[in-house]
Amino acid sequence: MNAFNLQVENKIATLMFDMPDSNVNILSISVMRELETILDELKNSKDIDVLLFKSAKKDIFIAGADISEIKALSDEQVAYEVVRKGQTILSKIRILPFHTIAVIDGACLGGGFELALKCDYRITTENPSTKIGLPEVNLGVLPGFGGTQSLKNLIGKQKSLELILGSKLINGQKAQKLKMVDSCVPVGYLDFKLQSLIKSIMNPSEKEKIDARRYKSNLIERFAPSIIYSIAQKTVMKKTKGKYPAALEVIKLFRETDKLPVNEALSLEAYAFARLCVTDVSKNLISLFYASEQLKHDSFVSKDINALPIHSLSVVGSGIMGGGIVWLFSNINKAVRLKARTYDSIAASFKPISAAYKSVIKRKRLTPKQVELKMGHISYTTDYNGFKNIDIVLEAVVESRETKQAVYNDLEEVVRDNCIIASNTSSLSISMLAEGMKNPERFIGMHFFNPVPRMPLVEVIAGEKTSDETIATVVKLARDAGKTAIVVGDCAGFLVNRILLPYINECARLYEEGGSIENIDKNIEDFGMPMGPFTLADEVGLDVGYKVSKVLEDAYGERMTVAPILQKMLDIKLLGKKNKRGFYIHEGKNQSVNPELKTFQFHNKTFIKAEIVDRAILMMVNEAARCLEEGIIKDASSLDMAMIMGTGFPPFRGGLLKYADSIGIEKVHLTLLHLEEKYGSRFAPAQLICTMAEKKEYFYKG
Repeated sequence: MNAFNLQVENKIATLMFDMPDSNVNILSISVMRELETILDELKNSKDIDVLLFKSAKKDIFIAGADISEIKALSDEQVAYEVVRKGQTILSKIRILPFHTIAVIDGACLGGGFELALKCDYRITTENPSTKIGLPEVNLGVLPGFGGTQSLKNLIGKQKSLELILGSKLINGQKAQKLKMVDSCVPVGYLDFKLQSLIKSIMNPSEKEKIDARRYKSNLIERFAPSIIYSIAQKTVMKKTKGKYPAALEVIKLFRETDKLPVNEALSLEAYAFARLCVTDVSKNLISLFYASEQLKHDSFVSKDINALPIHSLSVVGSGIMGGGIVWLFSNINKAVRLKARTYDSIAASFKPISAAYKSVIKRKRLTPKQVELKMGHISYTTDYNGFKNIDIVLEAVVESRETKQAVYNDLEEVVRDNCIIASNTSSLSISMLAEGMKNPERFIGMHFFNPVPRMPLVEVIAGEKTSDETIATVVKLARDAGKTAIVVGDCAGFLVNRILLPYINECARLYEEGGSIENIDKNIEDFGMPMGPFTLADEVGLDVGYKVSKVLEDAYGERMTVAPILQKMLDIKLLGKKNKRGFYIHEGKNQSVNPELKTFQFHNKTFIKAEIVDRAILMMVNEAARCLEEGIIKDASSLDMAMIMGTGFPPFRGGLLKYADSIGIEKVHLTLLHLEEKYGSRFAPAQLICTMAEKKEYFYKG
């Protein structure tokens, strides 16, 4: 491949990694073979004092192993042999007869960091693109090139587990603090500092000082590591409920290799990797990784359309969503102006903004001083003062066509003609809302999910007259804020809510028919959803959910008829967590089933798990198929990513439509027909499902 270029000058060798025809360096099988050849040639060299591992790629050291090759592994024994070979190759760095230094200026992930860990020393930069870590658990596997053993020997068992189990990617400064690297320097000083490091390690007394700064294990790590593993196990089980085997395998591996010789420990690591990489969970998570990367680079419009620069924003609406959006853009240092009707409303909005920043400080992502500077980007007003030079206004008022259109009328009187107006509507058609606007080409939907600081998805919805330039600008703005943007078609409920609300509605019907709130929630959580439908309804607010459900009922008719219990609950002011009474009674962190609801049941029936899951999940599958039929979303993988990011649909299942594929479209079709016969036309299979079942097709081709 000629991915490496070796140069030696004054006994300092530089092995430059520059993978041909690629923007990144990855450790593919062919690259590893080439590396092995070079290492074998170098092991007898007497003309080298120090070997530097460098990258010619901008902002990239090594992005990791070749994920496509991991995905292709289907035989456990073959996987073991491939990974064991990789371990052997990288271990050859350790036995070179001279000092080795990894020079990290950019992303150093997975297998790339495992290579760096085999070096004697590591120097990195303060480059914002420098991210260091072992994120393999996110792909359903674990570090397989010796990373688990190398990292725990370098920084200890506790910190290693935290980094590996959390798939944490850290910057150069944090890496130095954790003693993962020996030095972190400003980018412009890298060459100078590197020469200084080389001189130091060539000087025995200076080298001794550098080595003395390395991590030293504490008493717990030496004499009671079982405490560390027990805490890690409880944390993982609480977070994943055991649905993600990779994290549990990591803890098991740490236990089993505690006092083993290195070679035996590496063999166990390779076996653990091999067991994991052939599982459906790993294949699903890798597919989602590719889908996520595709979304990050999808322009959604012609590549010659450029996004407009956005320097200043305004948010109209002081509710939870408005406050969350204000926080989001102040956090990326945009000037953002909050407009609300009263100063009391503005004060109320600052509570969630302040809470979000306190959470960031608590997690040590920002200092109080940095938060103070970000809060300084926020201004507020009760009128439209200061709106004349705004680049984009985001409307986040109540879900009412009349109220929203009144806001747009006011805005068009005060903003520039080229100012973008974006609505955070969760269900109302963008083309409908744009009726009567002077500049509909500058109007667009930008639907955030609650809570804004945590939810990664933004649905971008173009109306009939929305310009491509407006789409490009809003997509870029969402990405700049750290969100994943997905452009979806303009229809009632758009994509995520259109699929999600019928699921909650069906679960409400299950309760009306005699089901147990706790049992339904538990079975849905066991399926993998982050919370049960009733817990979710209480979190969102039953009044909010009901409004969206009525919009869907008006648009789609009988199949989306709102369950009667939801209207009855609103009639007696059961709103959910916001007033502490909904499907549950909420007292602090505790919740118990609301006994008031018992009178709304017209049967007393016990449902088995299979029927609960079929009615709830296949209701979503059916509506998702209709969204594909109508072109609301372009493909199954984008739809699945939207449902995972917007609703928490379990990633280990690969997504909603990947789950349908896993049980078979013919079975989905037959189950829907059975449910239609038993419960009515809302379960009538979408035409796409009928066609696919007849042709024995799947949502994911090949």
